[in-house]
Amino acid sequence: MVILAAFVLLSAMPFAQADTYDPLYAEIDGPQVVTTNSVTMYTLVMFGGPAEVGVGNYSYKATMTGSGDTYGSFFVPGTVEPAADGTFNINLTAPAEAQTMTITIECSSASVSQTVKTTITFQVKVVDPIVLSTTVENTGEVGAVGVPISLQVYQDGSWVEFHRTTIDLAAGESYQFQYNWTAMDLAPGEHKVRMVLDPNNEIVTFEGGASVYETTIYYKMPGYDWVNTLIWVLVAALGVTIFFVWRRPAKGKKRR
Repeated sequence: MVILAAFVLLSAMPFAQADTYDPLYAEIDGPQVVTTNSVTMYTLVMFGGPAEVGVGNYSYKATMTGSGDTYGSFFVPGTVEPAADGTFNINLTAPAEAQTMTITIECSSASVSQTVKTTITFQVKVVDPIVLSTTVENTGEVGAVGVPISLQVYQDGSWVEFHRTTIDLAAGESYQFQYNWTAMDLAPGEHKVRMVLDPNNEIVTFEGGASVYETTIYYKMPGYDWVNTLIWVLVAALGVTIFFVWRRPAKGKKRR
């Protein structure tokens, strides 16, 4: 996650009736690493400057360049109509090619008689992800809500979680789960990766199925061209797995 900030303070105005205000402050909040073809939201926040006193508005203008082919990439809206609220949500659509994107935002705070501007620049690394996918099926007669899914990699003698989420499964429903892993801290080589459904066995029990599915990936290893074709076309699949999901009985007194 990146938070970049910039300040600007106007020097004394050439007229005696100038309003007083705090410096213009601007920051952008969002991830520093995204995957190719992904859409990620960033939040731009501005306050201070002439817009904070009396009648005033904030606005910005954003431009983006890349170190590679940027076809298909967008940072929108690139500009907005002036608004009294200095908070703006901006979506980055990443290109299909891995590279480094440089985004520059010119921020403005304006009143009727004065305008203050400052510029913030930040970089986003676009990487090819490792795609982990599986199909989860509830063959039970009742729905399961908030079932945890944990994705883990084996490192230094233990399993380390790198992503966790939850899913809801109605009775008889299938769910196609997919996670695009940036794997920025993963060293080149052979790695074990696994998906664990309900790691603490709190939500569901399993009838005839397993809760752990494991696979091996070969990350940036020379000589594994056929594997890397799958990796860089981004299929490091856990396979099509079917979980037999039943709701765990509620705790209570047993009937005699």
